[in-house]
Amino acid sequence: MEKLPKSPLLEFNHRQVDLVRETFNYDVKKLNQDLDNFEDWIRKQNHFEVKEFDRDYLERFLIASKGSVEIAKKRFDKLCTLRTLMPEFLRNFDVNDEFSRVVKWNYYCVLPKPTNDNYRVIATTAHNPDAPDIDTLELYRFVISLMEYVLKYDYSAGFEVIFDTRMYTFGLVSKFNPIIMKKCVTIFLEAFGCRLKRVHVVSGSKLCDIVLSILKSVLSEKVVKRIVVHDTVETLQNYISKDILPVDLGGTAKCMKDICEAALEEMRKEEHVARLKFMETAGTDESKRLNQTFNEEYLGMPGSFKSLCVD
Repeated sequence: MEKLPKSPLLEFNHRQVDLVRETFNYDVKKLNQDLDNFEDWIRKQNHFEVKEFDRDYLERFLIASKGSVEIAKKRFDKLCTLRTLMPEFLRNFDVNDEFSRVVKWNYYCVLPKPTNDNYRVIATTAHNPDAPDIDTLELYRFVISLMEYVLKYDYSAGFEVIFDTRMYTFGLVSKFNPIIMKKCVTIFLEAFGCRLKRVHVVSGSKLCDIVLSILKSVLSEKVVKRIVVHDTVETLQNYISKDILPVDLGGTAKCMKDICEAALEEMRKEEHVARLKFMETAGTDESKRLNQTFNEEYLGMPGSFKSLCVD
């Protein structure tokens, strides 16, 4: 990767690519060798339905895997496999209708400025929790589409995530099915390989304890230890600079509504829609898988893959 593609959504630190590579002990020569290895492995997988991918896209998988080619292979295999096993999350995106409904009740934002140590901050809030047509699966699909965008344009050491629960209602919380959430977490952490530095939960709602218990039930023990609870938005500034945070969360950056709507416009563009369509084809044909790891890797996941409808 010579330089990062320009994005109207994202800003970057000076020498961000070099600094992130240095974090994982990468020089250009070793990185290119690992990418060659990764690409060669992909081409040899009989069960992959697509075997040629953008090299910069694969580089980000390596970075998310802390420079481990073996971890990157495992995660990439899982992502392709889950496209086949869980199409309700990873296929047939409708960036206009379904994503427009999401923005009417929830703002999910990749904040423009990275932290000083090159982490990207993600923030989400339910601004209209009593909306009549809330579908949490559509929210997860919105986030997956946005993650595909990030894998095209961003280059970070990982993520800090902010859950603003101040507007949560019992009606909204009751829509968060832990089994469906667990599948979503599996996609983000085990397939996309999102590295979480911290998970911030802004309290203020009487339902915060319920939200925390749901999060703890779907996250690994390692990630649960990274949850930080804030009684007010002001304490977020102890971890994240004020100029990074949106005004909704006590910062000076633009509001979450504007950030989220700008992201939706980017995802509606022909280039991103075509990218989603291409990635939807990158599934697996399990009849051609050569090893016997499938049962070990996937049959232990919550829910049945015989019927993939949401209960």
